[in-house]
Amino acid sequence: MLRDLDSLFLGKNKITKLQNMDTLSNLTVLSVQSNRLLKIDGLQSLVNLRELYLSDNGIQVLEGLENNTKLTTLDVASNRIKRIQNIRHLTELQEFWMNDNLVDNWADLEELSGAKGLQTVYLERNPLQKDNQYRRKIMLALPSIRQIDATFVRF
Repeated sequence: MLRDLDSLFLGKNKITKLQNMDTLSNLTVLSVQSNRLLKIDGLQSLVNLRELYLSDNGIQVLEGLENNTKLTTLDVASNRIKRIQNIRHLTELQEFWMNDNLVDNWADLEELSGAKGLQTVYLERNPLQKDNQYRRKIMLALPSIRQIDATFVRF
């Protein structure tokens, strides 16, 4: 039926839980922005997912992505997440958008160290940004980075 579906956009639908996604194994893009999700759950069978957009929800913990190892883009901006965690296994990440959250621990950037191709990271409007060395610390922690927030990195 929907087995061949590769992109699904469900933004602004008041969704509170992701469920019944088991048959969507060919999905490569999932956008569930601006809903009412409090938790990342129900994505276990989406092993081919490359882009996941979860911004503008009420998510508090970065979790539930254990089987989504092919992700190249992860957008969890504008949620209530305090820690960058449980994503060390996402080694294919190229873009990580986590602006407008509650991240305040520099050590959390270690979670992204396995993503050798990571080029873009958005962390603005987190408590981390108050640090005078904000951009420098990101560049040191993530040597492959080419863009921090909306600004390209100069070498």
